Amino acid sequence: MDSTKNLISELKKGNSEAYKIFFETFYNRLYAYAFKYVQDHFAAEEIVENTMFILWEKRKKLGNIENIKSYLYTIVRNASLDYIKLKNKKTPFNIESHDVSCELNSQIVEEEVHALLIDALNSLPDKCRKVFELSCLEGLKYKEIAEDMQISLNTVKSQRARAIQLLKIRLKDTPLLLVLLGVL
Repeated sequence: MDSTKNLISELKKGNSEAYKIFFETFYNRLYAYAFKYVQDHFAAEEIVENTMFILWEKRKKLGNIENIKSYLYTIVRNASLDYIKLKNKKTPFNIESHDVSCELNSQIVEEEVHALLIDALNSLPDKCRKVFELSCLEGLKYKEIAEDMQISLNTVKSQRARAIQLLKIRLKDTPLLLVLLGVL
C-alpha cells in the first residue's frame, strides 16, 4: 500500500519512471479487461493507451483518488462502453441490463487474484515451481513427475511440499488462495 502511495506521489511530481511502472503493471490487465467488453484487439489497445495517457495528464489530481486500480478500471470500462455505443448505434447497448458495478468488481478481483497467483508461482525456485505445476495444475502423479524430470520420488514429494509452504508464506494476506493451497 505504501509503495503505491509513494508511486502516486512520484507520478504527481512528473516522474516518468513511476509512470512506466504504472504502465507496465496495469497495461496487460487493463487490455484484457477492455477486450472482454469490445472484442476488438485494436480498440482494446487504444482504450488502454488513452487510459494511461489520462493517468499521465491528470497525475497532479491523483491525491484525491483512494484506489488507483478502481480508478483505472473505471476509466477503461466507461471508454469500452462508449466504444460499444458508438459501434452499435443502430442497436444501442443497454447498460442498465447489466449490473456493471458488480461485474466490474468481480472482474477486478479475478484479475488481481490471478496476478497474485502468477507472481507467487514465478517467485518459486525453478525445480520447485515445475514440480508444483506438474502435480497441482496438470494433475500428474508423483511417479510420472519423477520420470519426466529424472528425479527421485522423494525429491518430487519434498519439492511439492516446499512449493506449497513457500506459496503459503507468499500468499499469507490472500485468504482465498490460502484456502485453495490448504486443499492441496
